[in-house]
Amino acid sequence: MKLVQFQDVEDRNHVGWVEGSSVIDLTAGEANPDSVWSLYYENGGDVDGLVSVVRRLASQSELPRLDLSQILAAGEGRPRLIKPVSGPTVNPHGLQVWLAGVTHEDSAKLREIEARQATGDPVNVYDLKYRECAAGGRPELFPKGDPDSVVGHGEGLVRPADTKRLVPETELVSLYGLNRYGQVERLGYTGGNDLTDNGIEATNPLNLPQAKNWSGGCASIGPVLVTADEFDDHDVTVSCEIERKGERVGFKEGKTGRESLNMPEKLFHMERTLFSRIPMKPGSLLVLYWGTPIVFSDTDLADGLQVGDQLRLHFSGGIGELRNHILPPGPTDQLELLRARA
Repeated sequence: MKLVQFQDVEDRNHVGWVEGSSVIDLTAGEANPDSVWSLYYENGGDVDGLVSVVRRLASQSELPRLDLSQILAAGEGRPRLIKPVSGPTVNPHGLQVWLAGVTHEDSAKLREIEARQATGDPVNVYDLKYRECAAGGRPELFPKGDPDSVVGHGEGLVRPADTKRLVPETELVSLYGLNRYGQVERLGYTGGNDLTDNGIEATNPLNLPQAKNWSGGCASIGPVLVTADEFDDHDVTVSCEIERKGERVGFKEGKTGRESLNMPEKLFHMERTLFSRIPMKPGSLLVLYWGTPIVFSDTDLADGLQVGDQLRLHFSGGIGELRNHILPPGPTDQLELLRARA
């Protein structure tokens, strides 16, 4: 089963079930759910299961169908896709965003090389972390502080003004909820782009929180959520294409999924580490980015992503293509008072 979240022409949130080329608008039914969160926590998904609830709601009445291609295109005066999972409107932090690093061999090797090039020193932290995790040790896990900084299909990602070299990271993403029996459930899968300011991270790995977090759009997710019962997460093919002024300036393809993870218990190794230390709270959802198998070195993309670049990330298994573009940061004058008192 595939689910999407979208906004109508009046910017009201909807949740839909994708059947072929159509989207069944579940929000138009009597229960009026407006998100995956609502399906799970307000309509019995945390008891009966997400898929069962969708089927029940869709069978209760004749619901309108929308054209999926038009929602994906998001033209003027038409509904537009938003990220496939979010917290409730009154509490965006009802969705937590966590990410993993150095889970794929190519990524670990390149990050080590770039750190040595930037500093002139044998930094070695990435290789150490990769080998530690492969031996059953603690994986690298870190959060996005603001879930609203994660955008959906067709929306803009921001290039910070002080960025050194911004690169895309194509990642499989899993979604979790806490059922009414107090057990974490893996609800589904989608695609993600976890942008990284590779320049400042290579200079010093302690810059990682700043290399991963900024306002306006520091990551994307989508386009659809494929429920866990239908998605094979063992072997997933992903790709990333970068277009600049109508020309392709970068393209890479790679393998991710359980079989590509560098840890003894694969995905559960990350899940156990995360949820044992930070248990989920009732009424919350969480997405986990798995780390990227695709890396763009300075020889692949010397200046990194630039304002205006178009990104197309493709994920096998029914997730589809996640599209975004790069925007400049918005203006801010918040520092004037502090500067005057410095």
